[in-house]
Formats: sequence, structure tokens, C-alpha cells
Amino acid sequence: MTDIRRYSLAAVVLLVVLRLAIGWQLLYEGLWKIDTRKSPRPWTSGGYLKNSVGPMRDTFRNMAGDPDELGWLDYDVVASRWQNWAERFRTHYDLNEKQAESFRRLMEGSWGQVEGKKVYAAELLTLPEGVSADSLLIKHRDPAKKLHDIAWYDAGRKRLLINAEQQLTPRDKAKLLSLSDDPKFQKAVNDVDTRQRRGMGYPMKLAGALKGDPELLGNEDWQRLGKLDQYKQELVEYETLYAKATTPFEWDHLKYTWGKIQDLRSELTGPIKVMETELIDKANALLTIEQQTRGPVSEPWTALRFADTMTILGLSALGIMLVLGLFTRFAAVAGAFMLFNFYLAMPPLPGVPELPGPEHSFIVNKNLIEVFALLAIAALPTGMWFGLDRILDVFFSNWRADRKVGSSLKSTVATGDEPEVAAAT
Repeated sequence: MTDIRRYSLAAVVLLVVLRLAIGWQLLYEGLWKIDTRKSPRPWTSGGYLKNSVGPMRDTFRNMAGDPDELGWLDYDVVASRWQNWAERFRTHYDLNEKQAESFRRLMEGSWGQVEGKKVYAAELLTLPEGVSADSLLIKHRDPAKKLHDIAWYDAGRKRLLINAEQQLTPRDKAKLLSLSDDPKFQKAVNDVDTRQRRGMGYPMKLAGALKGDPELLGNEDWQRLGKLDQYKQELVEYETLYAKATTPFEWDHLKYTWGKIQDLRSELTGPIKVMETELIDKANALLTIEQQTRGPVSEPWTALRFADTMTILGLSALGIMLVLGLFTRFAAVAGAFMLFNFYLAMPPLPGVPELPGPEHSFIVNKNLIEVFALLAIAALPTGMWFGLDRILDVFFSNWRADRKVGSSLKSTVATGDEPEVAAAT
């Protein structure tokens, strides 16, 4: 099979070129994905896996970890992820005292402290006529039925204060403004409310967006609990219809329904994703150039991160091996296996929805064609024709021959016989 004379020159050249072309494509894909890891939007297979179709749809979607992104709409899940990231951020960059304080403000809020309480304050030299400290005092009950001061006046410091841990709601603000038309008093209320909104820590903003109190942030469109329930219900209905769909009409209806679900998902999760991006960007802006050279904060290992890493390593390593003609048959078979998994994630099979994009295929698509091409390369010694496999074969052949001669000489010496010249040579 290694005798090149068994094949025409054109066949040899074309098969080697085919191997080089596929190897270069795999290598470039891997290098491109590696390069994006340094960008604000690193490559991930999450979108591809979440939109999987076909018999193995559930398997590939589950590899994405959270295929329907419901975790983005759960306060406890997102807040816990942010807190874990914050700890890794502090440790990874070894923040100095000033940086640590600025980072604390991002996470906890830009509040001050008065008598052990976290507060936002605005200057107010005196209460206007007709407004007493008692009438100004606003209290809220927490889930444990304990009363907490929300807004009060500190005559000694001449400040209007609000509790940074409880927050002043629009209703509270309206109540305060109704107490007096005095311009200075009105300004103090508006100033302290503005400082609260601008100085709010990101977990508090998240709570406002995901716990049904978006007006706290001055943006009522961020989250509507009714739409969250609608999204969950539509997901259940879609999965039920998907399991029963058989006709083109049903698949077309599912495609339309899936598009609506994606729009609703973007509407619900988009603001939370933007909030997370803002948090990370503002945190990175605190770093010195030297700290930035340490690279991004490491992420915890998840099924999706493992899939992304293995895809990048597989594409890069197998691409290099195919281009160099190194362990060619192994690389070709491994590459075929990898591409066949890509095929299985979105197979153009009968009885599954048509895939989005300009490509139109039925059973056979580009991925499957490359699988067959790689298997053909694995069946032929292209690495022996042009590649490092030829050099390795010559090296190991000589090494085995030397070992055989060495063993023969040892056997001759042990028996006391005169070694033959032919054996020695």
C-alpha cells in the first residue's frame, strides 16, 4: 500500500492536496477560535448546541448547560455567579487598596456610612416649614416583619439620608416630594434619589430586574414577571409539539414558533447580559496595564467550556497533523469522528426541521462529505507519500534493523560462534 507506483501521479498529488486542504481548514478554524478568546466576545459552541435538531438533539443541547437560558432569569443563579467571579477577580489581579474600594462600590454600591448604617445622602440645611422629622420618616417591613428606616433627616450633619440596603422606591419618593413644594427640599429628594440609582451595586440592580421590582431602576421594560411565565409556558408547548411533528406544515409552524421564542428570550435575558458585560468592563477599567497582561479571570469548568476546549484543541491539533502528514491515519479518523459529531448536531435528515442559512442539503451536507474524504485519506498512505510519516517510517525501520543486528551479535557472542560477516553487515 505504501508503494507509490501503484497509483497514478495525478491521484497521489490530488489526495495529498485534499489532505492538506482539509488539514489547513481545521487548523485555521482552531486558530481563529483561539484568537477570539482574547476578544470581548470569545467563540463558544453554545449557540450551535442550543439549536441542535435531530435524534440527538437533547444530548447536544444539554452539553450547553442551560440551553433555554433560564439561569439568566434566576436571581440566585446569576448573583452567585457574580459573587464567585468577584472573588476570583480580586485574587487574580491582586487589587491594591484603592482598586479594591472601587471594586467594592461596583458590587455593593457607592454608599457612605452614618452611625453604622449604609446610606445615600444629599445636602439639606434645614427642613422646610411644615415638615417635621416624624412626618419625613419612612419605614418598611422586611420579610421578617422588622421595621427599617428608609428615609430620615440628620439635623446634625444637615443631610437627607436614605437607607442604601432598603432603597427608596418611586412611591416613597413621591411621598417625600408631596410633603413640601420648597425648591431646596425638592432638590435634596431628587439628588438623593439620583445618587441611589447611579450608586447602586450591580447585585442590587439585578434584584430590581429579576425580582419583580424593575421600577426601582427607573426602567420598567427590563423585566416583566408575566413575560417570564409566558416564556416558560411557550418552551413547554414547543417541546410537546416538537415531539409530535411529522409533516412539513408542522415543521414550518415549529420554525415560526421557535423564532418567537428566541425573540422573547432575547428580550428577557438581553438586559441581564448587558448588565453583566457592563460590570466586567467597569471592573477591567480599574486595572493597570501590568495587571491586564495577566489575562482574563479563569472561568470554572462546565460541560460547555469542556466542549469548547476540546473542539478548539481537536481542530488545531488534528489540523497540524494533517498538514504535516504526521500520524496521518489516526488524525484522519479522529477528524472524521469530530466532524461526524458536528453533522449529528444538525443533520439534514428527513423528519427534522430545515436548518437555517443559505445551505440546502438533504441527508448529505458539507460536514458529511468531509467525513467521507477523511476516511478515504485514512485508508491511503498519504503521509508516507508526502509528510513526516515517511521520515518516521525510515527512522524506525533503521532502528528496528539495528536492534535486530545487535540481538544477533549478542546471541553469537554468548554461544562462542564466530559472527558471520554477512550478519555483521
